[in-house]
Amino acid sequence: MNTVLFPTGPCVLALVVIAMSYDLHARRIPNWLVVIALIAALPIQIVANGLPNGPIWWVTGALTGGLLLLPGYLLRMLGAGDVKLMAAVGALLGPHGALQAVLVATAVGGALGLFALMRKRKVRKGVAGAMSMLITMSADGAETHPERKRGTGLDVGSLPYGVAIAIGSVITLIANT
Repeated sequence: MNTVLFPTGPCVLALVVIAMSYDLHARRIPNWLVVIALIAALPIQIVANGLPNGPIWWVTGALTGGLLLLPGYLLRMLGAGDVKLMAAVGALLGPHGALQAVLVATAVGGALGLFALMRKRKVRKGVAGAMSMLITMSADGAETHPERKRGTGLDVGSLPYGVAIAIGSVITLIANT
């Protein structure tokens, strides 16, 4: 099991709590927050892993976090802020921590989505929408199919995914201490 060194845990916790509060309130994650986290992550990785491993872990963690959520953004299921937030979390946690946080955040996001559908009594519509999206997915999908654009057609609402990223990141921190 990996251990999370001192400055990493509090920095990740502060990042995701602030991002979650912005996402809940304004439905967006500010770029300034992500930029500060990315800048702070580099010296943290250098202190934790030394040279040249620190910068390598910083880059590969950011790429792992961001690239794993990129398909969700391209399919219009996530916002760009969610992808950038996960890249910043990945830069702080490194590639292994980023992978763990993405997997846990995805599971949490699915559970939150299912809960929201159950709460609105739209489970059948949500499952039908998901199946329709999977069946009709193509290279030119989002631009040519207006029913797949965010907020219309089969969409049953949007969730602030920063909450799922925050919960997934905190669970990853707890699991690695």
